[in-house]
Amino acid sequence: MQAWKYLPKTPHYSRVFSTREIKKTLPFSIYIHWPYCESKCTYCNFNKYVNPRDPPHDRLVNAMARELEYYLTDPRFEFQNRKLHSVYFGGGTPSLALPSSIETLLNKIHRYAPLNPHVEVTMEANPTSIESSKLQAFAKAGINRLSLGIQSFNSQDLKIMGRDHSAADAVRAIARAKEVFHEKKLTFDLIFARPGQTLQDWSRELQYGLELAGDHLSIYQLTMERSTPLHKAFMKGDISPLPSPDEAADMSEETIKKTSEHGFAQYEVSSYCRNEASISRHNFSYWQGMDYIGIGPGAHGRLTQLTDGVRVRTFGEFHPEKYMALCESEGEGLRKLESIPVKQVMEELVIFGMRTRMGIPRKRFKTITGGLSLDSIIDKQALESCIEAGFLVDESTVQDINMPSYVPKELLYEWNQGGGIRPTEIGLARIDSIIPRIMSVPHGLVSSTEKE
Repeated sequence: MQAWKYLPKTPHYSRVFSTREIKKTLPFSIYIHWPYCESKCTYCNFNKYVNPRDPPHDRLVNAMARELEYYLTDPRFEFQNRKLHSVYFGGGTPSLALPSSIETLLNKIHRYAPLNPHVEVTMEANPTSIESSKLQAFAKAGINRLSLGIQSFNSQDLKIMGRDHSAADAVRAIARAKEVFHEKKLTFDLIFARPGQTLQDWSRELQYGLELAGDHLSIYQLTMERSTPLHKAFMKGDISPLPSPDEAADMSEETIKKTSEHGFAQYEVSSYCRNEASISRHNFSYWQGMDYIGIGPGAHGRLTQLTDGVRVRTFGEFHPEKYMALCESEGEGLRKLESIPVKQVMEELVIFGMRTRMGIPRKRFKTITGGLSLDSIIDKQALESCIEAGFLVDESTVQDINMPSYVPKELLYEWNQGGGIRPTEIGLARIDSIIPRIMSVPHGLVSSTEKE
């Protein structure tokens, strides 16, 4: 029996979408999770497994293709009548997959949701799993944007983080990637505030990275996740301590300063682009509350049932073997499905939307919440205080003339209908402390657990 039949009748507080509006205005994205890696990074807590000697490529791809067809043809979602926004192959290390496997999955998607040339199709890649010929094969299969997991140009730090590449490997991988995807469709990740790192260390490394970069960068502060090998080594005193919060803040300021000097605009807390065309479309689907299908072991999804307006979250079966068996027997690999209360929908729109310079357009908030007002969740006094301090902007009808540099052009129209609330550059730097201050959930909108 298919898992959807187990979803209980959902009370009014989870019904958030106007069916007509979602069909007309909101596209959707697809995330595909390749679960295998050559090795597990010491800081990572994602659902991933060391690549087996004989990976089950065909079986896994067939399972994913079947799950894609399940979602794309389900009448509850009407994806065949909606616009595909982006496709993202993450992991794990999807560059370990065969190019023919990627092509099979993209062909399956194209059968039900046209992959026109403007649809962003990104694949994550590890520096040690990409030769020039393989990159060309991935591009021929349909990948048009590459995200390299560089993390650092310090070979010793890469070893501490459990990465299987060296600084030299990273430089070679970037050069190869530029040959195929050019600067406009290449991004890579860097991590700062690593064990023992100083501000001077980071400034030099960042400068080096900026000289090698394409038109996009993702730059994160290291998060020490509990129970990871890195956390255990830290607790035992086997590695140097992390920089202090003040030192990490200085590194963050240095990042914003140096990226700006090299022509990058910070359009999200951890994301930088040289131009509008290089903005990550797929990540915007998360930040702006779009629906996205989660395919693969452990993948999450966020979907709207157009038949009743209920928004749901999907959770894929974790283990690849169990996932494949479930897809073979049921057509999907669901481990769990739950409805999302309106309160949570509203909170997520503010929390994730305010991580971007675009902020939250009133039109999008109203559409996704089924007619509720953005202003109903905002503390007016706290908002005015943040505006006076120069941290936030509340625009009703006027757009920032620089907005085209940090907002995807296809989303600009949303600011012409009611404007919205967005952070300034200095507000984005302290947005984690601003969000709790300005949020005020309306009385009566409680979650399902609170009602119980």
